[in-house]
Amino acid sequence: MFVTILSAIGFMLAVMSFMGGFRMVKKTDEYETFMHKLNGYLTIAFYLMIAAISISKAPHASTIALWVLGLSLHGLKVFVARIGLAVRYGGYFGATLIITWFIVIFTHLPS
Repeated sequence: MFVTILSAIGFMLAVMSFMGGFRMVKKTDEYETFMHKLNGYLTIAFYLMIAAISISKAPHASTIALWVLGLSLHGLKVFVARIGLAVRYGGYFGATLIITWFIVIFTHLPS
């Protein structure tokens, strides 16, 4: 039950970060930038907590590889945003965060 609640909160943060990213492209308000970064950091923190719980309950190579793949997608999104391609490709990579939460987390929650 605890992992499910963490997953739901992390998913909400991922959606809020996705929407905040679109708002940041249109205007560069300092508060919006701060909230977008905070949501992103919290999303990664929740992702890592859930990954640690999942890996500790089922330490299989495929499980670890799946969690690392999801984390690398998050890192790729941050990289794309940092090099300045967020205006063109940010929405696609922002959507991968939400897809990551659906596929990696909600389908592989530990019981």
